[in-house]
Amino acid sequence: MNMNKIVLITGASSGVGLSLTHYLSKRFRVIAIARRIEKIKEEFENNPNVEPFKIDLSDKREVVEGLEELIQKWGFIPYLINNAGINEKSSIQDLTDEQIWRSLQVNAIAPITILKKLLPGMKYNDFGRVINITSGAPLNCFPEFGAYSASKGALNALTVTASKECSGFNIKINLMSPGPVRTEMAPNAPMDPSVCHPTVDFLLRISEDGPTGRFFWLGYEIPLFPNLDGIHWLEGNADERYKKVI
Repeated sequence: MNMNKIVLITGASSGVGLSLTHYLSKRFRVIAIARRIEKIKEEFENNPNVEPFKIDLSDKREVVEGLEELIQKWGFIPYLINNAGINEKSSIQDLTDEQIWRSLQVNAIAPITILKKLLPGMKYNDFGRVINITSGAPLNCFPEFGAYSASKGALNALTVTASKECSGFNIKINLMSPGPVRTEMAPNAPMDPSVCHPTVDFLLRISEDGPTGRFFWLGYEIPLFPNLDGIHWLEGNADERYKKVI
């Protein structure tokens, strides 16, 4: 990877995003997106490979206008890490509509909006590597994490769908859970965010015949879906492997 390679990272002001910005700026020109732009400017004031850029991902209009400005300035952006996220912790009973919509906007809709904006350039150049940062939450569905789990579940489904729609191009769109790492959302987690760096390297360096639409976690590939062999969706029946209850 040459220094002229460009990677866009969201949520770059803290946690995994901040760690990845430090790490990848040794090899990439990093477009570091965050709402708290002053934190990035202060952190990277002496690093010419980091370009701070303010976008509040909860503002749909700001996401679209900001991406259009970035594309006009940088043109083709071949690498994308959709890292920014929020966790509106609440029981389902107490969860507000605003919390649900904000979670969906920041954790699922904004990443896919960014991907949609960058895909034309990736397709034109027949190259793209995308990492959408997800979590084990939608697979585990922990209590009081309903909005977070639902939004990451939506991101998972949209990521896998996008990967299939790009199957005719050298574009790889994958999911990565960084693991139980210390961030502002999880200050007591046991691991440093840097533990995800090797998995990120693997996903950015995937060859043309490498995996896409998959879920990776700390160097492991984790199945997103159960084995559904024997279920015939269009025929409306399943074989003897499945318990029929009525």
